[in-house]
Amino acid sequence: MDNFNGMGYRFHPTEDEIINHFLELKMKYGTDFSAVIKEVDISNFEPWELPDQSPLSSDDQEWYFFSTIAYKPSNKSTSKRVVERTTRAGFWKVTGKDREIYDDNSGQLIGKRKALVFYQGHGSNAVKTNWAMHEYHSQTVHQNTYVLCRLRRKSDDAEDDQPSSRSASTSRH
Repeated sequence: MDNFNGMGYRFHPTEDEIINHFLELKMKYGTDFSAVIKEVDISNFEPWELPDQSPLSSDDQEWYFFSTIAYKPSNKSTSKRVVERTTRAGFWKVTGKDREIYDDNSGQLIGKRKALVFYQGHGSNAVKTNWAMHEYHSQTVHQNTYVLCRLRRKSDDAEDDQPSSRSASTSRH
């Protein structure tokens, strides 16, 4: 598969395929999809570093990864667990409502999709970037819990949100 990045080949699974095929088989049987989807801890990389981690190059500015869910302790008295999506340079912020995903054949609810946007910086100085991610969750409970992340760069202006393209004098305070 390593030499199969030729013309005419595109990897664009449907949401049904993401949940029913890739995510379910990964969690239930530990199926190895590393030829097309690598397992990566999203919090260990900045979004502009992640495309280099993908086994498939993409001219579509879209990459896929499996990631485990990292929880951090909640400061609230509720038992709700908070998902940790922080990197060295910023954080992933959930935007909008979760979207339900239904099986194409049976119409049964099979998962949900969370939309996230990357903010560079921390706290009130954080700046929204052009990096977006859809995080897919299965409805089925498994011992091994993963999400499948679809990372996208929303514009062709690839350099505008990378630290290497900013000089020290342009940092925001």
